[in-house]
Amino acid sequence: MFKSYDEMLEELEREMRRVSDDMLLQVFRVSGMAGELWTPRVDVYETARNVVVKVAAAGLAPDQMELAISSDNKFLTMRGLRVEQDDDKCDRIRYYQLEVYYGPFERIVALPVEVSIDRDKLTATYKDGFLKVVLPKKQPRAISARIEIEE
Repeated sequence: MFKSYDEMLEELEREMRRVSDDMLLQVFRVSGMAGELWTPRVDVYETARNVVVKVAAAGLAPDQMELAISSDNKFLTMRGLRVEQDDDKCDRIRYYQLEVYYGPFERIVALPVEVSIDRDKLTATYKDGFLKVVLPKKQPRAISARIEIEE
């Protein structure tokens, strides 16, 4: 299946945004602002019936996450907070590696524009460190229907 020029540009823009976000995270991380800026990794894919957003959300409590879909169904916004447990912090003398981010996050995910979402049937589940948001597609209505004639 071939992509249109606009679709290729949108895909390029999303990838450039992801790369620049990663670079900013590294800059802030090195400059000592550890834990103040982070975004979870996200997969977005389509099935026959749904668009699925799968978020790497290890260490996040479901009650500390918030999901919202834009009024035009083009963006899914995720907000949350990953809190480091106090018992994990005690007795530390020195850090040798810091790769797990803590603190608040916000991630806005662009949804496929060519897919109509049925916003009344959205679901979200959290299992094994992954948040899975299922956005059902609107099922097309039949153009014509057979009408039985009664005698």
